[in-house]
Amino acid sequence: MLGTPTVKQLAIAAGLYRPARWVTRRIHRAQLTALHGDVELYRSMLPGDALCFDIGANIGEKSEAMLRAGAKRVVAFEPNPRVLPELRARCGHWKNWTLVEAALGSAPGFATLFARERHGQSGLQEQWGGRIDGTYDVPVLTLDSAIRYFGRPWYCKIDVEGWELEVLKGLSEPLPLLSFEFALLDGDIAKTLGCLERLSGFGAARVNITPAEASEFHFAEWDALERFRGWFPGDLKRSLPRDIYGDIFVKSAAL
Repeated sequence: MLGTPTVKQLAIAAGLYRPARWVTRRIHRAQLTALHGDVELYRSMLPGDALCFDIGANIGEKSEAMLRAGAKRVVAFEPNPRVLPELRARCGHWKNWTLVEAALGSAPGFATLFARERHGQSGLQEQWGGRIDGTYDVPVLTLDSAIRYFGRPWYCKIDVEGWELEVLKGLSEPLPLLSFEFALLDGDIAKTLGCLERLSGFGAARVNITPAEASEFHFAEWDALERFRGWFPGDLKRSLPRDIYGDIFVKSAAL
């Protein structure tokens, strides 16, 4: 029902997006299963008073899951004007959800967003998958400035299509829980190692992985960040059950 962009746009314009989404999830049960999986994952980790940052919110799937999991407040950061109508339609009715129409990076300013046919591939990285079919000048903030304004998040999710290290360069303090997307293509492995090196400077932490579009952890036990950093990418190209990307979760050793 929501697979055709024109139908989706009409539903948003008519204020019927959420009822249409409810029907679609019951027709396409995999969507409902994915939502429930994300909610349970966040519920298992987040305290009831958690402030969460959703960096690279796209159409709001993770924001919605955090809210349903009981987060006290979710701040979503998304610079792509093409996805903002759906993002607002999905999450705007939550009083404890805030949208910031900006990207995050290593320094404040402006950058070029490269829009692609598949919105989930759009981002500030020009050399990325998918055909570029538009560009936008978008404002860029730093994580430090976002923390000064909104407070220190208990959990920060970063999914910015190859821009993760630039986001982390704008952070100068450890967070209780953080996740960022990784990919196992040759050029991306170096970026992931850069992210792990950056986070290791904040002190002892533990690490686990969720495979691509999954809501369960890959390892039975969380590993020490320094040991994981020396091992990565290990056997992940062979052992991951889905595509060779996913999310790395890093949590303070004190948790």
